Amino acid sequence: MKKAIDTLKNKIKFITDPMHKFSLKVANGFYSFLKKHDIIVYAVIVTILSLLLRYFLLDCVRGDYTAFLKPWYTRFYENGIKELGVTFGDYTPAYFYFMYFISLFKFDPESLHVLHAIKYFSIFFDYVMAVFSGLICYELTKSKTKSVLCYTLVIFGLTCFLNSALWGQCDSIYSCFAVMSIYFLLKKHSNISMIMLGVSFSFKLQAVFILPLVVLLFLRRKFNLKYLLWIPIVYILFAIPASCLSDNFIIRFGEIMSIYFNQATNSYKQLTLNAGTFYALIFTNFKEENYIASFALFLSIVIIGTYLFFIYRSKQKFTKKTWIKAGFLMLMITPYFLPHMHERYFYLVDVGVIIYAVINPKKFYIAIMTILNSMIGYMVYLWNIPFINVVPQEQMDATKALSFRFGAIIYLIAIIIVSVDLFKELYPEELKEEKR
Repeated sequence: MKKAIDTLKNKIKFITDPMHKFSLKVANGFYSFLKKHDIIVYAVIVTILSLLLRYFLLDCVRGDYTAFLKPWYTRFYENGIKELGVTFGDYTPAYFYFMYFISLFKFDPESLHVLHAIKYFSIFFDYVMAVFSGLICYELTKSKTKSVLCYTLVIFGLTCFLNSALWGQCDSIYSCFAVMSIYFLLKKHSNISMIMLGVSFSFKLQAVFILPLVVLLFLRRKFNLKYLLWIPIVYILFAIPASCLSDNFIIRFGEIMSIYFNQATNSYKQLTLNAGTFYALIFTNFKEENYIASFALFLSIVIIGTYLFFIYRSKQKFTKKTWIKAGFLMLMITPYFLPHMHERYFYLVDVGVIIYAVINPKKFYIAIMTILNSMIGYMVYLWNIPFINVVPQEQMDATKALSFRFGAIIYLIAIIIVSVDLFKELYPEELKEEKR
């Protein structure tokens, strides 16, 4: 009996030993691969998860799609390329080229395929923008861990995936090229940087929010203004095809050249539109205050100019981190004090604050405060849910105003904290003298 048991044990051992060695070899190989490529594995996993998140939002339809995007697509679907030569909507030709491209697939205007295609375009730039955000972090920290963390936070940023996958907006496109422009500025490739900024500007006027950083670089003799010529050159290049398709090239070209001017002067009269700006502290949402708009514009110029002046006058040597801190601060200030801002106009700030938080982990709460201000506007516009809901439905407008004021206060505190953090770095000697 004992002999039979020993024989059975030997047979089991003969079978299990190779299996054990094989499984051990596989496990060791897996751990070795994971240790060597853990960042890549992590990036792949979070990318897949973020794509799944966006996939479940693709069918969501919001008012901007039914009121603007679908009718624009329908024009191209019915009339073809000649619609590029006709003025409609308030977007530049750059976005309408994409609309025409979608129409070539002949999706029925009532089909969700149109909605999906529009969202796919914006979602693609979500990821390109996240990659370049990570590259900026790597350029500043030389840390792969912080870079992939930045990539993750951007693609999972609330305003990022809601803007593209749920809302179907295109803010990720101009923001992507703006982030690329900042990256190439850090790499001292001024030509490429301004070309990217020109592409960004060709999609949205809000690309100009990073111009204060360019001005600051010029003042500190780190940038030659001749490179700014790329911005109008690129914009004109985008304008030429649409103008050629018009019956009158000159008129159509002139209309394209004046799109942003018309947006700034005629499109919106309200000082703030679902945005927690400085003016939300005073005026209710959607209230027209034309007489104060000019004052608001000059106030923003004075505030931005004052910041530029004192940052420029610092005798400290600017590192790349200093440039990014200064640029981010200017990016925060610009839409906050400008009139006629929407909640979406803080999109680039929401991306910039993630980069700022990753390179300044002790100030991570700045990202929460900043993105919260944007989300208050998103909640009101997308779901009609005020952040502060303490009154009956019939008094909802007052509740919305209270929500925006709360967001504006939180954002203003964030500006103050970032300002103090930067100026401590720029004027250390002066602060020491004051303490004495």
